[in-house]
Amino acid sequence: MSYLLYVVVKLACYTAWCWLGLSLWRPNAGFGKALAFGVLRLGIGVVFGTVIFLAAGTQPEGLLWNYIAIYTPVRLVEWFILAWLIRRAADTKVPSSPWFWCLGGIVVSFVADFASPAGVAGHFCVGRCLC
Repeated sequence: MSYLLYVVVKLACYTAWCWLGLSLWRPNAGFGKALAFGVLRLGIGVVFGTVIFLAAGTQPEGLLWNYIAIYTPVRLVEWFILAWLIRRAADTKVPSSPWFWCLGGIVVSFVADFASPAGVAGHFCVGRCLC
């Protein structure tokens, strides 16, 4: 049950952040698009998280610096993939840079991790399957 809650929180956070990105670069897109991009972002996180799990294994919990060092660049790539997809379908040339949106997405991802079973217990675990 706690993992289901974690997935729901992640999806809600990702959908909200994608809605912000859509409002910046594709103002005519609605909530359905934001939800679709949120689901896509969750899926990308599962894929990247699985690769990290298979490559690094599960690290001992509580290693905050390992957690930040591993997931920050991975999440930057994940959010840039999403920014590219959202901006690619924009109707006009998009003048604003995706950097701040992607950096904000990293923060959103880390904050959403507090809903994970490890996060609720006050731990940070490298090697989960949701990135």
